[in-house]
Amino acid sequence: MSLVTLHVYDITNTSYESANAAITNLNRFTKDALGAGGIFHGAVEVNGYEWSFGYCDQGTGVYPCPPKGNTGYTYRESVALGVTSLAPARVQGMMHVLQTQWPGHQYELLSRNCNHFCQELCLRLGVEAPPHWVNRFASNADATVTAVTYARDQTHRAMAEITSAATAAWEGLVGIAGSSQRESRGTGGGASGGASA
Repeated sequence: MSLVTLHVYDITNTSYESANAAITNLNRFTKDALGAGGIFHGAVEVNGYEWSFGYCDQGTGVYPCPPKGNTGYTYRESVALGVTSLAPARVQGMMHVLQTQWPGHQYELLSRNCNHFCQELCLRLGVEAPPHWVNRFASNADATVTAVTYARDQTHRAMAEITSAATAAWEGLVGIAGSSQRESRGTGGGASGGASA
């Protein structure tokens, strides 16, 4: 049995100090003052290692580091998630499986990020999921992108159906007009021919 802890970091790995400071200040306001969450990096500690997920071109995106020691971010706080009943050897085997299932090139900022990985790891460890505020911004942004994409796709589909219906109607009108003209020529031509004979 091992204690499982979520370590939360402010994302301060941009190349711009002003952006890093802005993110930290935003997190202070949105999480600390409003309780709404922020822009965070999450990692799960179990059996003396902190595990997280990030982008890389090749190989696994899952990596360990010392607890509270990820130098790419600024440590903020820890949240106890419970105790896993899995033996350390079983946890290590599970981490090897996760390393194959979470390749770094599949990292997506809004829909498959470090906090999604933490949620999956906690589920497999049999402990509480990370609190919703940790990934709230990404989740809400992802839901917005999904809704906008759905609306765009439905608009394109409706436009295609309208275009198709208008084209069919036009072709139908042209066909009827052509038929009427042929019929009137055929009727008119027959009447003229009958009158001359």
